[in-house]
Amino acid sequence: MKTSATFTIHISTYRATVGLSLRGRCDTPAAATQLEQAVAEVMSYGLPFIWVDCQRLAYLSWQAQRAILNVSQQARVAGRTIYWCGFLPGVLTQLADTGLHLLLTMLPATAYQGPATLLQETVPATPHTHKFMEGQAGS
Repeated sequence: MKTSATFTIHISTYRATVGLSLRGRCDTPAAATQLEQAVAEVMSYGLPFIWVDCQRLAYLSWQAQRAILNVSQQARVAGRTIYWCGFLPGVLTQLADTGLHLLLTMLPATAYQGPATLLQETVPATPHTHKFMEGQAGS
């Protein structure tokens, strides 16, 4: 699957599911902050499961890994489960190097059960989909 050089987060809801699609390189403090903000937003929807498509996520900085740790802990405290689906081998290595993989609920890409629109190469702009892009507060 293709990855982009920038970092983009797509959020979508469909019926009783919510998901995010992480794309590109989460390699700046601003991108890590956006990751935390996006997950906080979907946690506010009150659904018990959050599905994260990671098939197009190419890299995680230490700040991004800290953001993932933070949101995972917040979700656990709130009684929600975040399913991280389809990490690429390079990102899995990064998570293993820090031990973060032991704290996450990780699944293969085929186990993803969030909104199907997030799996498309180009996520369509629909009323229930929006995106965060590095350098923007959200759109």
